[in-house]
Amino acid sequence: MRKVLLRTSLVFVLASLIAGAALAQQAEPDRYVAVSYIKVLPGQDAAYRDYLATTGKKVFQELMAANPNFVAWSVARVMYSGLGEGIDYDYVGASVYVGAVQEPGMNMDPIAQKAAGMSNADLQKKLSAMRTIVGTEVLRRRAGTGGTGTYKEGDFRITNRIKIKENMTSEYLNMIQTMVQPMMQARVAAGELKGWSTWSRVFPSGAATSYDVLGVTYWKDLASAINGLDAAKGMEAFTKAHPGKNYAAFISDARDYSEMQQRTVMQVIAMVERPAR
Repeated sequence: MRKVLLRTSLVFVLASLIAGAALAQQAEPDRYVAVSYIKVLPGQDAAYRDYLATTGKKVFQELMAANPNFVAWSVARVMYSGLGEGIDYDYVGASVYVGAVQEPGMNMDPIAQKAAGMSNADLQKKLSAMRTIVGTEVLRRRAGTGGTGTYKEGDFRITNRIKIKENMTSEYLNMIQTMVQPMMQARVAAGELKGWSTWSRVFPSGAATSYDVLGVTYWKDLASAINGLDAAKGMEAFTKAHPGKNYAAFISDARDYSEMQQRTVMQVIAMVERPAR
């Protein structure tokens, strides 16, 4: 009887340890970003930028107060870019959520009244006279560095649109998470850039779309953004993060898994973030 009790107790202890370890290893909640591509109407650029810096920021502060999952918003001015999927745009808005993105149908009147002193219908009418939304999409964060409090208005953002080769999605994402992320964390810690993240496209998606993954880097100034990371330090960063592994094989795998489609440089001109928790 004593042996049975001992075995039962051991099983219970092991089960408790396994459960505790599983909870400790649970990944952080998924993060999603809702992206808006914005075209300013002729002669309205100055007015739109003034709106973003004043009323726009107040609106998104109120939206964050109403939704605890809404953690960051920014708008960046496009500086160097080709056409994206047949559309032309001047600004890119990004709203980041922990968990699901904001569901449509929210009553915006109280927020518009508090932030702008008018009904939401009047606010939307004012906005429609300055700009039009020419495209939207949702992406899911797959890897990254930093968080709220890392960036500021005036920072430069580079986005790299990447197409994953056929049947290579799992291999590519595993490489980003296990190989690239440790290297980028070290390079951010060394001050070579401000931040890095990779996002997979959720909507729209599929073979007919122009890209599958968005790589994003942040820089303190335009010169740093254009020059990018020092390629000569790439092998050093790899060796420190992955001692004993083959750098040439890593580079070859990256080429086998994906192709760069488009690189865009933009500057953040307005942003609101929830304080880090």
